[in-house]
Amino acid sequence: MIVAGIDLSLACTGLALVRSPERVETSTVTSKPPKAGTETLRSRFERMEQISSNVLEAVAGADIVGIEAPAYGMRNAGKMHDRSGLWWRIVGALEDRGIPVVEVSPTSRMMYATGKGNAGKDLVLVTAAATYRQAEITGNDVADAVVVAAMVSRLVGRPIERASPRRRR
Repeated sequence: MIVAGIDLSLACTGLALVRSPERVETSTVTSKPPKAGTETLRSRFERMEQISSNVLEAVAGADIVGIEAPAYGMRNAGKMHDRSGLWWRIVGALEDRGIPVVEVSPTSRMMYATGKGNAGKDLVLVTAAATYRQAEITGNDVADAVVVAAMVSRLVGRPIERASPRRRR
């Protein structure tokens, strides 16, 4: 069973594919916004289509996909509409293909990674890198995707690490 984890972003989406407990492949899908002042509805749509196409290609073959739920905090308010559209585009395409999708809240991801539901991104990064040595964790987005994939792997009975009861809360 192949489990995928997605930390979706308009700028840098983190991806993780768990092929076995010893083998977690990681990658990113990056996208630069159009030059300031040149953005149009068409360019925004094309950007989301390109990101979704690349993400869906990267997780092709997965039996189940975990995706981080949208975060609607004030510090993340920019481009909320575009991020929501992208999220639904990918979730809808996976559902249309019959691939089960598990939504993981940011708080749950932080709790699972560190034992703290309000952990900062850097703590998640450091903890994930130390915990998941079978994955090449190159940044925060990949760390988040690996943790999401680890959570879903545990959910389907194929854990890739030892997690304390505190983390599994």
